[in-house]
Amino acid sequence: MLKELGGRQIALLKSRNTHYALRNSNCPQPKSEIRNPKSDIRHPTRATAPQADSGAATFHVATALSYLINPLILPPVGFGLVLWHFGAGAPEIRNAVGIGLVFFFLVPLAYVALMVRRGKAATLEIRSRSARTRPFLFGIASYAAGVLFLWMTLQTARPLMLAIAAIYPINTALVALINLRWKISVHVASIAGFLAGLIFVARMPWGAPTLCVLTMVSVVPWLLLIPLLMWARVRSGAHTLGEVAAGSVFGFCVTLIQLFVAVSTFGGV
Repeated sequence: MLKELGGRQIALLKSRNTHYALRNSNCPQPKSEIRNPKSDIRHPTRATAPQADSGAATFHVATALSYLINPLILPPVGFGLVLWHFGAGAPEIRNAVGIGLVFFFLVPLAYVALMVRRGKAATLEIRSRSARTRPFLFGIASYAAGVLFLWMTLQTARPLMLAIAAIYPINTALVALINLRWKISVHVASIAGFLAGLIFVARMPWGAPTLCVLTMVSVVPWLLLIPLLMWARVRSGAHTLGEVAAGSVFGFCVTLIQLFVAVSTFGGV
């Protein structure tokens, strides 16, 4: 009898607990206690989206800088600045800048564009080391033709201007030889050599009147373009840090040595 009574009480208690559990499950829980299982799922794409956007932005900036500071546009700019510094007339400056635009910029650029069109190069940057040999050789020939035209037409600071112009085919030949084993940065070498030439002109006592267009104050701040372009070439994936560092040292140091030798041998103005 006692066992039967105890069994009934236990069954009653179980039914009450089941009733209370069902009733509580229908009641809304506090928001702090509601847990969405989906909230525990991590979304790596969403978490890294800002980082991905930032990385894409810096890549585009680096690529834009690489195209903006193009090695081919530097020679005509340099010719114009040096002649202006030494007081050349407007017709002579236009003539030298025009020769620079044709033989140091447009003709080499047209050849590279033709390579891209024929599928021999992926972009105008020609990132493949093996594909850079022919543009180098074509550029050397075009630069040499430009030097010849400058030799026939220049009057102001003629020895110095010819030395500056001759550096382009000579250093392009040196870079082509280095390129057989190592793809140093032509972009960085060009901007470093360009600024080294301007510093040389600004720093040397020429013993002739100048307009003081190129001074250390006006030229030195532009040296910031070298590390900026180094970053751009590495960030865009075109070069390694070692390749851009080698390009900067080659362009700056070799250009200064060449100009010192040329001026001490042939004179400057």
